[in-house]
Amino acid sequence: MLRLMIIFILLRRVCLSDIILNGETNVLFGHNASLSCALSNPSGVKQVSWERLRAGDDAETLATFSERYKDYVHQEYVGKVTITASLKSSSIVIKNVTFEDEACYMCSFKVYPSGPKRKTFCLTVKGISEITASVNSSSSDSDVTVSCSATGKPTPILQWKSTEKDQNFSASKILTKLNSDGSNTTTSVLKLPLSQFHGKHVECVATSDDVEERSQVSLLDEDRNKNEEEKSVTLRYYTITISLLLIVSIVVIFLYVRLKVKQCGISSPKNGLH
Repeated sequence: MLRLMIIFILLRRVCLSDIILNGETNVLFGHNASLSCALSNPSGVKQVSWERLRAGDDAETLATFSERYKDYVHQEYVGKVTITASLKSSSIVIKNVTFEDEACYMCSFKVYPSGPKRKTFCLTVKGISEITASVNSSSSDSDVTVSCSATGKPTPILQWKSTEKDQNFSASKILTKLNSDGSNTTTSVLKLPLSQFHGKHVECVATSDDVEERSQVSLLDEDRNKNEEEKSVTLRYYTITISLLLIVSIVVIFLYVRLKVKQCGISSPKNGLH
């Protein structure tokens, strides 16, 4: 029995060694992943297929090739996966990879009469998928609060920098959340006293391994700019109104005084005759 088991294991290793796999194990988010496999002895091959394997899920067939049907990509992956194949070798391209594409991919040759020969290739997706920065509504006239969120894998590290001068800031709050696709979202909150910082912009810098993304945010958001403009317009309106009222008052006083002087000049000779 033991001898049969050893023979079975050796035969299995021989079958697996017949397949040569090529491709990058690490791919950046948003890039394309290319995987290929070749069978040294294609005798008896009827079909070649690619399947995706995830822990806890059933295998998903992405694409197949056979002499009868040629290249075939399953409807769900049309536009996402392309296949180039023959009965001896096969390659697929997974376009615009996301963190959900991180999985193991199995190349399978259906061989008659010996049975299928398979080999598995595991793909890791890294990088930053999104970064956003904005001014919080809780900002006041004395300080401004800005927040930045970045999603990626490995977990993004966030830093705040001034765009006007070489100055870094320490965040007042940092939160991390694990997403369903295996990525992590880091959120950083920064509170800046306007009495100590007079710059117009700050920049959020996210790093994940060798990947770096930046997002710049204005310290005065649109609402605050609008309020400042409204205050400026109101101030100009009051200034012009007061100036006009002052001028009108001066003119009225001047005309009144002039009229009184004329009246006094006319009445003086009459008083002299008596």
